[in-house]
Amino acid sequence: MLNTLVAFSNEYGSDPELVLAGGGNTSAKDSDTLYIKGSGTTLGTITADGFVKMDRKKLSFMMEKDYPESDKEREAAALADMMDAKYPGQESKRPSVETLLHALFSTKFVLHLHPAAVNGLTCAVDGKNRTMKLFPEAVWVEICKPGYILAKLCAERMDEYRAVYGKEARLLFLQNHGVFFAADTREELAQMLDDVTEKISAELADYPDFSDSDVSVDNALCQKIAKLYSDTAAAVHDVSKQSVGFSESEESVAPLMKPFTPDHIVYCKANPLYVESERNLETDFADYKEKYGYAPKIVVVKGKGFFAVSDNEKQALTAQLLFRDAMKIAVYSRSFGGYLPMTDEMTDFIVNWEVEAYRAKQAQ
Repeated sequence: MLNTLVAFSNEYGSDPELVLAGGGNTSAKDSDTLYIKGSGTTLGTITADGFVKMDRKKLSFMMEKDYPESDKEREAAALADMMDAKYPGQESKRPSVETLLHALFSTKFVLHLHPAAVNGLTCAVDGKNRTMKLFPEAVWVEICKPGYILAKLCAERMDEYRAVYGKEARLLFLQNHGVFFAADTREELAQMLDDVTEKISAELADYPDFSDSDVSVDNALCQKIAKLYSDTAAAVHDVSKQSVGFSESEESVAPLMKPFTPDHIVYCKANPLYVESERNLETDFADYKEKYGYAPKIVVVKGKGFFAVSDNEKQALTAQLLFRDAMKIAVYSRSFGGYLPMTDEMTDFIVNWEVEAYRAKQAQ
């Protein structure tokens, strides 16, 4: 079982159309034990040691427990209980924040992904209606605070599904997040993934274009933006056609000014900085830092594409990758009623959530 889990985790985790950076998670279970991806690990390279061995009885008990109503107190208490649900010898590991969601499914294997094409649907105005038309036996879960509250909401929706269909849910879409596949074999997972991918692809009327534009990479501006971020930062300039197209005006870049999913917050920060003119760069950068309390990781300059900046080149390239993912979602969402970013309430929760702060630190 564990060998199969590692094998399909590596397979899907190595496909950039399905998994970026530390995104996505997988699990396997028997009657007593759940093996779940450790927080901050990478699916493409994970080994058996990267999974956390969890006691299913203790996880089940958590779903029946009454936790404090306060977000901070509730999540701290739930995290403590989840850490306590680890088997001995797992002390240095931290299970995925979505462990409880994996435990809800009755199947042996669970695969959770955030593909841009899927999120073009889950992050769209008409996402729910279109999802239920394409996948009538799927479960749709509306946007919700992650962590324990999300697990409880998913359990409620899955109970409703069971009451209607008389069977367990195996396909679940999370608004502004991604998709869960549940199956008893690796082959079933592959078939489910292919089915979802093919049906969504058939609905897409527009595709992003990341071929080279006529705009040249501006190394001097890269250095300037990096210096504004910190004395040792690195910046990369994205001049693809899609990037330049979104940067043409405030109206053009509007779909990207708020995050679509938690991953975009973790790797790109919640909001990019849009600069109308290079002459305003220093002032706009300073105003952003004063408003948010940190420097922007994405700087969009009118007509020049965007700059991804972070503490080092690796992190800057990751931010670039995830901001391109946001562009893909914005384009794909046009086929499903237009873009729908995360709510400000959800964004603020994740920005201040210890669990995502931990995941971001692990990604450094």
